[in-house]
Amino acid sequence: MKPIASISLQDTRVISLDVDEVSRIEISVPIQVEEGLWCGELFIRTSNGTVALQLVSDDPEKLKAIVLDR
Repeated sequence: MKPIASISLQDTRVISLDVDEVSRIEISVPIQVEEGLWCGELFIRTSNGTVALQLVSDDPEKLKAIVLDR
């Protein structure tokens, strides 16, 4: 079995995620789980598998994808 990703948590509240061979990145539509708490999932698909991150926020706008032009 090949590793999919390497995640590093630093004491400065920084998360570093190294992923090889990314084929697609998706984000789910945010859903409200309780008053003032929203949840969304970020999927990073690779040739070796999928990394799924659960994200929470007080505002659903913070969980929406922004597509940047190159």
